[in-house]
Amino acid sequence: MKFAGELSALGTAVCWAVGANFFTSAGRALGSMTVNRLRMAIAFCCLCTALLLWKGVPWPVWATGYQLAFLAASGGIGYVFGDSFGFRSMVILGTSRATLLTALAPVFTTALAWPLLHEAPGPLALAGMALIFAGLAVVVLERAQVTHESIEGSVAVGVFSGVMAALGQGVGYVLAKKALVTGIDPLSATVIRATAALILLWGWAIATKQAAPTIAAARAKPRAFGAAAAGAFFGPFTGVVLSLLALRFVAAGVAASITAFYPVIAILIAMRLGHDRIARRVWIGAVLSVMGVVVLFLRPR
Repeated sequence: MKFAGELSALGTAVCWAVGANFFTSAGRALGSMTVNRLRMAIAFCCLCTALLLWKGVPWPVWATGYQLAFLAASGGIGYVFGDSFGFRSMVILGTSRATLLTALAPVFTTALAWPLLHEAPGPLALAGMALIFAGLAVVVLERAQVTHESIEGSVAVGVFSGVMAALGQGVGYVLAKKALVTGIDPLSATVIRATAALILLWGWAIATKQAAPTIAAARAKPRAFGAAAAGAFFGPFTGVVLSLLALRFVAAGVAASITAFYPVIAILIAMRLGHDRIARRVWIGAVLSVMGVVVLFLRPR
């Protein structure tokens, strides 16, 4: 299918944008770390059920040791390391400014994919990435004018956490593609990644005696748990499967750049749901980002 990779990456952006708004709602009621644990547990159940319906087994028994190693590392670095830093950055800096920092992920992805995957971006690919980043910067800087309380650290800690989140996402992306190029399907790959993340997140929760409070919080606030479940469906389940599907068809840097469009969509959704007036700068940023996506679609293969 023509543009299969680009369309999958764009679908990822939409799913992550919808999921981000659900996670924001759930996080305000349950706390970021509680939501992080719950979303992985929900996503794991969805993924295993989907694999069972598709392949007849809930676990990819056909995965090789090489694939398991790279995908487990990808899940640990992307879901646990990257997302944990990402949540902390959002708490300290606010969603908009944290998003600007995590938009560095395609830069890290492209830089790592060049030597590890031999994917050198062409001039049009670089131009498309630049347009997406320019549009993203315009949008998030418009929203960053709102002040946020720093309750989990200083601004410097928030900035550091945002950069680490971007690095974690970039490294996770490249490691996932190292496995995907060997032929494993995206759904099986996502099951392995989610399993590794689930073991790490809940293993640490058990060790620090946070598992029971996490479950109790979910029972006490069913509406917030429902929001976390919806976010898990769109984010770690549907969105991540689409992101790995994109990696099978296009260069990692290109896929990551189109996916980086999601904060623009997320902010537009949040503003619309909140009945806020959409400022002119937001529309300008959205147009720039769309132009960047179009350039990536039209670049020579």
